[in-house]
Amino acid sequence: MTLAATEMDVLLEAVLAPAELKTVLRQAAAPLLTAPMSEADLEETLLQTALDLQRDEPDYGAVARDLLLRRLRREALSQPQPDETRYRQGFLEYIRVGVERGLIDPRLQALDLEAAARALVPARDRLIPYLGLATLADRYLVRDLHENRILELPQYLMMRVALGVSLSEHEPLRWALSFYERMSTLRYLPGTPTLFNAGTPHHQLSSCYLSDVEDSLEHIMSSSADFAQLAKYAGGVGASVTKLRAMGSPVRGVNGRSSGIIPFVHMLDAQFKAIDQGGRRRGTLAVYLEPWHLEVEEFLELRRNSGDPYRRAHSIDPVLWVPDLFMRRVEADLEWTLFDPALAPELTELYGSAFDARYSELEAQAQAGKLRAGGYRTLRARELFHRILAALQETAHPWITFKDAGNLRSSNAHVGVIHSSNLCTEIFLPTDRDHIAVCNLASVNLARHLEGDRIDWAELERSVRLAVRQLDNVIDLNFYPSPRAARSNARIRPIGLGVMGFTELTQRLRLPYGSAAARTLASELFAFLNYHATDESANLAREKGSYPAFEGSTWSRGHLTADTLTDLNLERGFAAEVSPAPGALDWSGLRRKVTGGMRNSVTSAVAPTATIGLIAGTTPSLDPHYANVYARNTLSGKFLEFNAQLVTDLKRLGRWEELREALIAARGDVAALDLPEELKELYQTAFQIEPDAYLDVAARAQVYIDMGISRNLYLTTRDVNALREVYLSAWKRGLKSTYYLFVEQRMTTEQSTVAVNKRHQRARWVLEAEQQDPQVTDSAPACSLDDPSCESCQ
Repeated sequence: MTLAATEMDVLLEAVLAPAELKTVLRQAAAPLLTAPMSEADLEETLLQTALDLQRDEPDYGAVARDLLLRRLRREALSQPQPDETRYRQGFLEYIRVGVERGLIDPRLQALDLEAAARALVPARDRLIPYLGLATLADRYLVRDLHENRILELPQYLMMRVALGVSLSEHEPLRWALSFYERMSTLRYLPGTPTLFNAGTPHHQLSSCYLSDVEDSLEHIMSSSADFAQLAKYAGGVGASVTKLRAMGSPVRGVNGRSSGIIPFVHMLDAQFKAIDQGGRRRGTLAVYLEPWHLEVEEFLELRRNSGDPYRRAHSIDPVLWVPDLFMRRVEADLEWTLFDPALAPELTELYGSAFDARYSELEAQAQAGKLRAGGYRTLRARELFHRILAALQETAHPWITFKDAGNLRSSNAHVGVIHSSNLCTEIFLPTDRDHIAVCNLASVNLARHLEGDRIDWAELERSVRLAVRQLDNVIDLNFYPSPRAARSNARIRPIGLGVMGFTELTQRLRLPYGSAAARTLASELFAFLNYHATDESANLAREKGSYPAFEGSTWSRGHLTADTLTDLNLERGFAAEVSPAPGALDWSGLRRKVTGGMRNSVTSAVAPTATIGLIAGTTPSLDPHYANVYARNTLSGKFLEFNAQLVTDLKRLGRWEELREALIAARGDVAALDLPEELKELYQTAFQIEPDAYLDVAARAQVYIDMGISRNLYLTTRDVNALREVYLSAWKRGLKSTYYLFVEQRMTTEQSTVAVNKRHQRARWVLEAEQQDPQVTDSAPACSLDDPSCESCQ
C-alpha cells in the first residue's frame, strides 16, 4: 500500500458515510493517487471521484459535501476536522480578523459575540447539499483577498447575517439568535444581497430597485448614474423607458430630432456590462416599455443576434408593460395604435378605464388628422402580439407583464403609479422622478416545514413572522446608493416574502403538480402566509410605528390583499379565472386590525430563488423539476444530478439499480419506465405538466400576494396561436406578470459514454447535449436563469 493510499484510509475514516460507499470510493480513487500527495490534493481527488460516482449512487453527493467541508474548515481554521469548541472559537477570531481587514462591520463587536458563538451549531453545515456549499464557497463566504483564503464557514455566514440584520433592534442578540435558528436550519433564507453584505461594512441588503426614467437628457443621465451605483452594490434594476420620445420626434431645445429609446438602452447595456459587482456577478438591468410606444417593434429586436450591433443590447432584459386594453384588442383581433410618447405623455400615468378612455381619445384625434404626422401608426394588435411571441421564442425576451393588474391591485395607489416591475418581474411598487422603489426579499423553504407526511403549520407561522421582522429591519439598516431610493424605501417600507420548495413539498406529500389537491394546497399555503405576514406587519406597526404613507392606503380602509382582487374584477368587468382558498382564518379580525396601522406597505412577492434554492437544496420558487436527471453546469464544475425524491422512491421499491441506466437514457423521463402510474404522474417534469397547472397554481397564489410572482412557463409547442392563448389565460386569471418562456427542444444529440478509470471498467455517462437545469445555466437564451438576472433577486 502506498503512502497516499494509507493517508486516504485515514482521511476516509473521518468522512461521515456508510462503509460500503467509502469502500467503492477508495477503489475508484486508488488508481488516481500519486506520491507524494498533500492532504489537500488527496481530498480534491476523492471529492472529484465522489462527484463522478454520483452517476451510480446519488448518496455520493453527501460524501462530496463532507470532503468540501473539510477543505473549507482547513482553509478557515487550519483544521479539516475541528471539534465544536474550536469551531466556535474560530468564529470569534473570524470576526476580529474580519474587522481588522475591513471585511466585517465593526458594530458587531459591540454585541455579545461569546453568546453568539455558543449558539452556533456546526453540524448544520451538513444540511447544505454539495452544490449549495460549492455555491457559497464560490460567491458568498467572506474571503481575505490579501491571503486569498476563505475566512468564513457556513454557520459563520448565517450568524454574520443574523447579527447584521439585528443591529436596529433594542435586544439585538435575542433577535439575532432567533433569525440564526431559522436561517441555519434552512427554513428561510434572505435574498442574495443580504447574504452577501449583512454584517459587512457594505450594508447594501436590498434586492430590487425600480425606476421611472423621464424624457429629458438630464434625467436619463442622472438615472444612469444611479443605476451604476445600485448595480455596484448587488442590486438588480428594473427601469421604465416608456416616457422617452420616439426616434424622429422633435427636440425643441436644440431644434433637432430625437434618436429614440434604442441608443439609450444600448448605452445602458454597455454600462451594465462594465459593472461586475466585485467579480461575483455582472450588473443587471431590465428595461420596461408599454406596447403602444412607437418604437415597440425596434424594442423587440434588442436581443437578436443579427442586425446593427449599435441597436442591440444583449445584456439587458427587455420587458413589456402591457395594459388590459391591448390584451382585449389581441383577443378580439382589433386594430392597435402606436404613439410617440411626446404626443401622449399622460398614458404612462393612467391605467384601467382611465387609460382606455384617454387612449381612445388619442386614436380619434389621430384618425381626424389632429396629431403630428409620423407621431403614430396603426397595425393589428394580434399581428404585433405574434411578433412579440416570435421574439420571445427566439431570444427569450421580451417578458410579458400586466400594467393594470399591477396598479388596480396596488395597496398604495395614493402614493403613485406603478410604471414597471423589477429585474425578475415580481416587484410592483410606485415610482416617479424623485423616487426609486426598493424591495427587500426573503423566501420561506416550504419543504423544511414538513414533519413526516404533514405540514407543521405552527413552525411555518413562526418562520413567516420572523422573516417579516428580519426583512423590516433591512429597511432601517440598508445602505442606499441613491438618495431617491432612500426616500422611497423610508416612505412605504416594502418587503417581499416569498417561497421556495413548492414542488419538493408536493412530491413528498404525494401530490402531482397539476392535481386538484396540489392546486388547493397552493391556495391554502398562500392564504396562510399572507394572513400571518400581514398580521405580523400590523404587530410591528404597534411596536415600531406604521409606514409614513399608511393613511390613504387600502390597509387604512381595512382592505386586505385578497380584497384587491375584487377591485380588479370590478374595473375589468369580468372575474379573474381563479378559485379562492378554503379554510377558516380570521380575516374579519385581520381587517379590523390593519386599520390601526401597518409597518409595511406590502409584505409578499415570489422571486425565482434560483441561487438560494441551490443553497437550501430545494426546488426554486413555484417551479417544477426541469428534469429528473440533468447535468449541473456551474462555476463549481459540471456533474450529474438526480431528483432526490425520485431516487428515494426507486430505492424504496428496490428498483434504483435496475432502472438507473434507463432513467439516464430517457433524460429523467419516467413516462416510458416500468413504474406504477401514480409515480409517473407524480414525477412529471416541466414540459409534461400542462400550462393550465402552472397558471392555476400561480393565479391561486397571486390572490394572496401583494406584489407579483416570477412565473416561468414551459411549453411543448411553438405554435403562435397556442402561445397566444396561454398568455391570454395568464392575463384573465389575474396574474401580474410572467417571466421566462421555455419551449421544449425539438432535437437532442445522442448521449455517449466515456470510459474513466479503465482498471475498474467503470463507465461514466456524459450528456453531450444534456438536459440542463435552467436555474443554473446560461448556455442558451431561454436557459439564462443563472445569468445574474435571477441572482440579483435571490
